Amino acid sequence: MELLRTDRPDDHEAIKFDGLTVWTPEERSWWRRKQIKPETIILNNVSGCIKDGEFAAVIGPSGAGKTTFLVALGGKCTLPSKGTVTVKGRNVKTLQGVVEILPQFEVFVNSLSVMEHLIFMIEIKLGSWKKASNKFILDSLIKELKLSAHKDTSIESLSGGERRLLSIATSLLSNPQILICDEPTTGLDSYNALLVIDILKKLSVAGKIVICSVHQPSSDLFKEFNSILLMAEGRLLFHGSHEECKEVFARINFHCPENYNPAEYYIKTVSNLNNYRYVEIMESFRDRSCEYDDLERPSIELTNNITKRNWFKQVHLLLWRSSITLKRSIRNHIFQLFITLMLSSMVLGICFGGVSGTTPRGTQDMQGLLWLLTSELSFILAYSALNIFSTELTLFKREVGMYDCSAYLVATFLCFLPRCVIWPFTLVIVATTAVELPNHVLTAIKFITALFFTGLSSVAFGLGMGAIFLTSGLMDDVMSAVDMPLLLVSGVFLQLTSLPVWLYPVKYLSHFYYGMDALSNIYWRQVDHIDCPSNCTDPCIKDGISVLIYKGYSNDFILQDTFGLLFIMSMWGVLAYFGLKREENKGYAY
Repeated sequence: MELLRTDRPDDHEAIKFDGLTVWTPEERSWWRRKQIKPETIILNNVSGCIKDGEFAAVIGPSGAGKTTFLVALGGKCTLPSKGTVTVKGRNVKTLQGVVEILPQFEVFVNSLSVMEHLIFMIEIKLGSWKKASNKFILDSLIKELKLSAHKDTSIESLSGGERRLLSIATSLLSNPQILICDEPTTGLDSYNALLVIDILKKLSVAGKIVICSVHQPSSDLFKEFNSILLMAEGRLLFHGSHEECKEVFARINFHCPENYNPAEYYIKTVSNLNNYRYVEIMESFRDRSCEYDDLERPSIELTNNITKRNWFKQVHLLLWRSSITLKRSIRNHIFQLFITLMLSSMVLGICFGGVSGTTPRGTQDMQGLLWLLTSELSFILAYSALNIFSTELTLFKREVGMYDCSAYLVATFLCFLPRCVIWPFTLVIVATTAVELPNHVLTAIKFITALFFTGLSSVAFGLGMGAIFLTSGLMDDVMSAVDMPLLLVSGVFLQLTSLPVWLYPVKYLSHFYYGMDALSNIYWRQVDHIDCPSNCTDPCIKDGISVLIYKGYSNDFILQDTFGLLFIMSMWGVLAYFGLKREENKGYAY
């Protein structure tokens, strides 16, 4: 681990925590303001210090506050808290890249290969991976963490131990001075668990602080640590070496039997103690602990290798990552397109074959066809965009701070551009084979253009609804309810001229309306004459312009529909941004 060696200053104190208290706020019902859940203390006035080169094991019963303690040390706790955590005299929250957290559960884009994932991470954190220093870091990490044989393997094909090694490699890209690991051996067999611990131990020997919470560690694994932090009920009962821990427990008449796992004994013992015995352990510990109040030193310059990329580069990198995922799932998209093409061909061929807008009966049939094109495209794109954020929420919150929220939103939107071209083209080609159109090719091109802009607005609508109701789980239900008024004002189910006054402005917020208005104008303005039978007793519409007037569609459709669809796209885009920003402000997900 020579690459990741950290030079040790004369002052060996690296991380200090003083009066660290974390709690969950009380919850109240919004209608009666009745308390539903009381305030709960998770960490209770935890203080201490950890020095350079420590390989510390944080142990304790379930619910002792181990994970919260580690996240608070990393400066990423999102719960209400008080107290301070400093690294060499500086607040830990200001030290991006100096402290890295290795979560218990890995979150990756599984379609990427190991090399592609690391390239993305090094590009987004440090700059171009082709830069000599960055390429050296990348190659060295792959070699030292035994990932060379798997660098071209997709992440979804990796074993649990290999995924954990990839997580460690990701955390070490910025060469942090402190690595905080939440249960790094969970879910691993004994061989892979010892392999991971051995690598982490080498990092501590190289001068880094490595802090790991461990759940029921084996004796062999536990003895690899040179420092123990024992927690119970949100309090730090002990911090010191194995021998010191054994002596502290002996002073209060608790002796670990021979051939018994010490970690299991300590955890079992503190699980059955009352508050008075907790105090005894803490008092004995204080007699032997470092006087961290006397270790305060002037602030020391810390190396931060993190380089935040500019906004356009962030969008480019996110698009690159998404394009790889899209390319590797292209078969599924082609199959979906093929099925839709076949079904659409059958429906259009059977129901609309031979339809012409030059007869009174054909006017309604043509409007039905135009509505089918508009609604099919809108629903396909809007509902495919609706759940995209919910499926990537954990990944997004893990990567908080790496890129701007707006860059993520724009990159996600741009990923739908190919669909906004392919789907209109496919639907129009199928429709034009079944129905006779005036100026066949030119009309088809105009239809595709109008549906392209309708598709953009539909995607923005789906992204906006998905972001606003991201964590509530209500996006499908709410979107269905919102679709109802937007459908009613499209001019298909109700004549626009007969809409109630209060509902009339809603049509200017409906992408269904603008899509139908554009397609109707494109088609009916080319129909100069509609045949009226001599024996027809009902009023007869004589041309395409009369159809538009009867349906209540606009005259200046090009400007209105273009700017209307762009306005809807922008409106839902802004709402999507604020929905994502709200989640980003909630902080890191662990």
